[in-house]
Amino acid sequence: MQKMLKLVFLFPLYFICLAVNAQKEKETVTEKKNIVKINLPALVIRNISLQYERKVGKRTSVAVNVHTIPFGKLPLQSTFKNLDDNGDVQFDKFQLGSFGIVPEFRYYVGKKGALRGFYFGPFLSYSNYKMDLPIDYKMDLPIDYNNKTGVFNGKLNAITGGLQLGAQFRLSKSLTLDWWILGPNYGSANGTLNFISTLTTTEQQELRNALEDLKNDAPLNTIKSYTVNGSGASVVAKGPWGGLRGLGFNLGFRF
Repeated sequence: MQKMLKLVFLFPLYFICLAVNAQKEKETVTEKKNIVKINLPALVIRNISLQYERKVGKRTSVAVNVHTIPFGKLPLQSTFKNLDDNGDVQFDKFQLGSFGIVPEFRYYVGKKGALRGFYFGPFLSYSNYKMDLPIDYKMDLPIDYNNKTGVFNGKLNAITGGLQLGAQFRLSKSLTLDWWILGPNYGSANGTLNFISTLTTTEQQELRNALEDLKNDAPLNTIKSYTVNGSGASVVAKGPWGGLRGLGFNLGFRF
């Protein structure tokens, strides 16, 4: 009789335990570990920036960002004009396009674990820039039509590494907001820009003067050398390259 009573009480408990375990397994299976995001402020400067992030541990995740700027007029022209003290570069005619990819590993410091709260994330960044750089040069004559512009076109590649500090918030069951607070990065860049044109001796000297001014104004001493001859000119860019990845607000969809 006692055995029967024990079975009567234990039998329901057995099914309750099974139901609880099944629920836990279901929650584990249906946990939303993935987020796709778009950087909203970047759209203002024609930069299409998308990121995919996946939870891989209790407090860790991996992410990859892909960003591109369609080839066209330079965004924020006034900011770059301030870097050119001599006015040799026509920034209103400057055209730029870019493509980049940024793999990142994140560690979330809060008790809520991965995909929630503050995080820090070491990352690598590769960027490729295509550009048309118009540089003014003129012969030392009081005639306006002697003013000329050389359009240097080519590509520049940059590889940097850095540390991203940010915070991710849950807006709803499926929506998130990822705030890139600050992401300094540093590395190197290299590239070549070419200008093809028939130049007189005087034009060659004037173009050398303009390129020397550009070299002196270049940030981080990026422009290493240039050559000018009767068939055109070439500019070699190589050296340190820095950036600041921040103030990004990425709207995400979690699934």
